[in-house]
Amino acid sequence: MKKILVALLIGAGGIIGSILAQEPLQTIKGRVVDADSEISIPGVNVVVLETNPQMGTITDMDGYFTIDKVPVGRYTIQISFMGYEPAVLFEVLVGSGKEVVLNVALKETFQQIGEVVIKPQQRKDKAQNNMATLSARSFTVEEAGRFAGGWNDPSRLAGSFAGVTMAEGVNDNAIVVRGNAPKGILWRLEGVEIPAPNHLNGINNGGGIETVFSVNMLDNSDFFTGAFPAEYGNAMSGVFDMKFRNGNNDKRESAFQIGSQGIDISSEGPFKSGGEASYLFNYRYSSMGLVGQLADMDVGLPNYQDLSFKLHMPTKNTGTFSVWGIGGKSSVAFEPDEDPDEWETSWDNNEYDTGSEIAAGGINHRLNIGQSSYLYTSLVGAYDGFTNESEQLQRDGSIIPISDHREENYRLIAGSYLNHKFGNRHTNRTGVTYTHLSFDLDIQGNPDPGIEDELIRIADQTDQSYMMQAYTQSKFRVASTFDINAGMNFSYFDLNEELMPEPRLGMTWRFVPGHSFSLAYGKHSRLEPLRFYLAQNDDGNYLNPDLNVTKADHFVFSYDWRVSDNMSIKIEPYYQYLYDVPVLAESSESLINYQWDMYFDEPLINDGSGTNIGVDITVERYMKDGYYYMFTGSFFDSKYKGGDGIERNTSYNRNMVLNLLGGREWKVRKNNIISINGKLAWMGGNCFTPPDQELSQATEMVVLDESRAFEWQEDNKLFVDLAVNYRINRPKVSHVFILQGKNILMTEEMFGWAYDFKKQEVVSHGMTMIYPFFSYRLEF
Repeated sequence: MKKILVALLIGAGGIIGSILAQEPLQTIKGRVVDADSEISIPGVNVVVLETNPQMGTITDMDGYFTIDKVPVGRYTIQISFMGYEPAVLFEVLVGSGKEVVLNVALKETFQQIGEVVIKPQQRKDKAQNNMATLSARSFTVEEAGRFAGGWNDPSRLAGSFAGVTMAEGVNDNAIVVRGNAPKGILWRLEGVEIPAPNHLNGINNGGGIETVFSVNMLDNSDFFTGAFPAEYGNAMSGVFDMKFRNGNNDKRESAFQIGSQGIDISSEGPFKSGGEASYLFNYRYSSMGLVGQLADMDVGLPNYQDLSFKLHMPTKNTGTFSVWGIGGKSSVAFEPDEDPDEWETSWDNNEYDTGSEIAAGGINHRLNIGQSSYLYTSLVGAYDGFTNESEQLQRDGSIIPISDHREENYRLIAGSYLNHKFGNRHTNRTGVTYTHLSFDLDIQGNPDPGIEDELIRIADQTDQSYMMQAYTQSKFRVASTFDINAGMNFSYFDLNEELMPEPRLGMTWRFVPGHSFSLAYGKHSRLEPLRFYLAQNDDGNYLNPDLNVTKADHFVFSYDWRVSDNMSIKIEPYYQYLYDVPVLAESSESLINYQWDMYFDEPLINDGSGTNIGVDITVERYMKDGYYYMFTGSFFDSKYKGGDGIERNTSYNRNMVLNLLGGREWKVRKNNIISINGKLAWMGGNCFTPPDQELSQATEMVVLDESRAFEWQEDNKLFVDLAVNYRINRPKVSHVFILQGKNILMTEEMFGWAYDFKKQEVVSHGMTMIYPFFSYRLEF
């Protein structure tokens, strides 16, 4: 019996040893399409370089390819086909836990007699949208997970790009694009506008603590910082154009992650074996509040959860259907110490309870029409809600209510566009979008918190309106070295019956190999929150029935130097002029400096304006030979004029931001990968309206001196982030350990002002802490 047991143990050990000794292998697969028509291309050569013997295949009749048994590591993938410019994807990460899916678009070549054809190299930073001229780049899931300070969050990742600054530093993900408020960003998912998809987005003016869907749901997506193509309407400062990837339709794959921000669970796979339909979903639950309790922090930290999914359903004769959705719920609360002797500032006796909800979902349909056209149609519903209750505890134990804000917004969107490729010189996209907008508002506030001890009703209203958009845009390839992107967007806002024609024009000239000039102009507009247009007085009459939509002219120039296959330098000067900005007459108040708690009981007028002028610089070396780096510099001046006609700094006028980030990775123990990534951000301070010390002292609360709006600027700040990632590749499974420290120098972030009870004056209020992020991820 003992001999049998020993034999079994030896046999089991041998099996385990052989499994551990196996070299982890993985599959690379994907699809190749025409960049202009987005129709599949059969017979394309796909080769994995740096393999011996070299591995590769060709695409099938539907443009799909599969390369099996690829050893784990990083590879360069080359995609080529006669009549098309080849594509080269550098440093593609192949891990053992999940199959690698690549979606590649090839551009058709053409040549005139006597013309030298200049074939541009593949640019990983170029936008997926083929009609983008400049001020645009793509971002990948792998970058969001690798960059220090990225936190797997698209907004925080974009905070490292040129032209972008964080609105408040590192405590939330609200971003400022070229001096514009975060509310000016158009968020699109699956081709349709959605509310800003961030937890606690109501109190952060469009930003929040994190996006309401995991970055693991995303396919390669685009980010724009100015002069965007005509299809992007209702956008003032920037565009996030995000897409969910399709689930794996060949095998079931899952991932589980646990760490400082909670748990993250995802799964994907085919509906049935051998079928083409697939599912993908992700659920997260976070309890960051527990971190605050363990660290004995004196501020509230949020709790949140979210769910996102996509169902991909191709058919043989009726096109491809997809059903997708996102939903998130978050909250944060703070209860002050009841002992007044423990209070240091007016933040210590402020009690608040804030919550937000967001949901969006839709059905998309794509139908190919011949070999050169497709029709894309969407029907989407979206909702976002926000609540905030705030009170001030007094020394005698009484409570003064500050605000009770409850807001719900709804959208119903129907849209369709036709994309047609006339030839290798001309592609056009024409579409229409209808958006129905409504809200339910209940706001109570205290006009004089230091004197009054009860709330008065500011608004109790339900209302609606709609917006129509129609656009057409074309890409003309005049020569192999010269492109023109031209289009027009027409927007109609029903409430004020305003029709807004918005021309867009961009040109690129590749005057010598590796060097190009680009020039772009665009007129853009963006609706303010609907409640401003439909604000009512005490008699129920509308205050702003004829208020126009905010508009802007964007002018951008770009010089792009492709130094080598894996390095580029880009310089972009720009000028933006904002006009028809809603302001309060004879006041410094302007919606350029929008805050969530703004509400006016007086009419607004369109006499406001603003200017943003600056230059963005990017020097980037893409991942190759195990390391990468990127330097971005933004130097700008952001000014505005309110209803009093006086030019002032906007609240976002930091003047400059310098980012330096990079990383190095090594292969250890043959199949494992360890990487160290860092980021340094040196930025100017935000501008604040200084306090009125005399009035503040009389009420022991912060009272601002509005006559000196945004006159005071905080000092320049240096933020440092560090990340260490370790990936263990085993047969059919990967273990990923992530450790990040955000703000490791503990630079203080200023949130605003607070009344200091001991000093009996208003002082700056902020937070000094390291934001830890650590997690373990299992992919299988």
